[in-house]
Amino acid sequence: MKKILFISALIYAALHLFLVAGCSPGPRQTVTDPPAQTDSDLTTTETESQDVIPVGCETFESARRGQHALEHYVIYRGFLSEGDFEDAFENWKIVYDIAPAADGQRWTVFNDGVYFYETLLRDEEDPELRDEYIRTILGFYDQIGLCYPEQKASARARKAFDLYYSYRDYATMQEIFDLFAETIEYFGEETPAFVVNPFTALLVSKAFNEKIEREEAQQYAQFISELVKANDDPDDDAWNRVGNFTPQRLMDLQRIRGFYDCQYYIDTYYELYSENPEDCEAIQMALGKIQWGECPEDLDVVVELQEAASVHCEVPEDASSLVRQAYTALREADFQEAINLFERAIDEEENADKKANYALIIGKIYYSHLRDFPKSREFAQMAGSYRPNWGEPHILIGKLYASSGPLCGPGTGWDSQVVTWVAIDEWERARSKDPDSRSEANQLINSYRQYMPSIEDIFQRGLSEGDSFFVECWIQRETTIRRAGS
Repeated sequence: MKKILFISALIYAALHLFLVAGCSPGPRQTVTDPPAQTDSDLTTTETESQDVIPVGCETFESARRGQHALEHYVIYRGFLSEGDFEDAFENWKIVYDIAPAADGQRWTVFNDGVYFYETLLRDEEDPELRDEYIRTILGFYDQIGLCYPEQKASARARKAFDLYYSYRDYATMQEIFDLFAETIEYFGEETPAFVVNPFTALLVSKAFNEKIEREEAQQYAQFISELVKANDDPDDDAWNRVGNFTPQRLMDLQRIRGFYDCQYYIDTYYELYSENPEDCEAIQMALGKIQWGECPEDLDVVVELQEAASVHCEVPEDASSLVRQAYTALREADFQEAINLFERAIDEEENADKKANYALIIGKIYYSHLRDFPKSREFAQMAGSYRPNWGEPHILIGKLYASSGPLCGPGTGWDSQVVTWVAIDEWERARSKDPDSRSEANQLINSYRQYMPSIEDIFQRGLSEGDSFFVECWIQRETTIRRAGS
């Protein structure tokens, strides 16, 4: 009885709205993301006149049974607000069959269709039905673009997002990249935040694999960087997710020599040196990066860093000729040659501590300059094997893991946060093994505890604190679940 009364009330409301809609048209609305909608939105039914309405774009006004569709629209929206999925879906199907474009101005019916079929997909195991549901979802985005031309770019952006994160088997990476690129070209400075992270990941991959012209990739990288800076707002969660992911991924393009110019490296790394003018590692980092950027040798910044290196980064007096060549190659930003020479030095050296030092230097080159995390870990572990009670290799491995949030997830959220567990594991090993590493390890642990998953995120996944957890991605390590701040 309650359901009958509920439906009767909704039908009465639908008829009232239909009559009001016929005499009270409202202004056309343009959006970049689906607007928050209520049933009272249906009072704005004025549409642009069309000679021929595309198939699948019928409205309450144009459809032969439009009033019937309007009634069921209000009914299904009511059931949806009550959390009654089955009744909402059955009434939605009636609306979709008759007037899928609703009042011709908003894409509520298509948007709700995505929700319904995503919900069905969640529990469906039959491969044929799953395929049908996925193709239906992707088809809704195409229909939005057909029925609402002004929303075509937004709909294609959402389609690209779903293809990238959920349905990769339904398009090539090039097709997904092109959809995102169209979105960026259309929206420009108003590009929605949800587009930026997946587009950046695709851009970096294409640049590394030489699947895009360098000049085009550089233009996109510069645009994205400026877009992220322009939307730096601590109170905007969407752009904060971008800020935690995109800059790190764009930094990976430093591995391509010549991708960024000299001034980029000065702007990015000189400050590191100026804050630590007597620290050899900071000097070597800044000097190596700036030389990698092919800055002129007589540039004041290069001269300054060379002089600082000569004072604070002296090669050990007992270093062999081979090791001296390796240090020279490192200072000249010939990183691969430096690695080759240090590897040869490891083979020729008999002293275990020196072997450990050379292996760790190689690990740091792979981390800081070549951004090859698996290789960096390999040599850090080698350093630890030569000097078992040394904390420095564990410090480096922990930094590798902590820096992997953008590689293993979107930069924020669960997949990007679980890397902190294995990072802290390494820093705890460092401080337990080596008193000299204790201070830095404690500082890192205290800094990263806040980035561990929340207790709510842990419980939502059916997990508990103290359980074992396997971190995937390139890391492939077992760890223990801990909550943020613990």
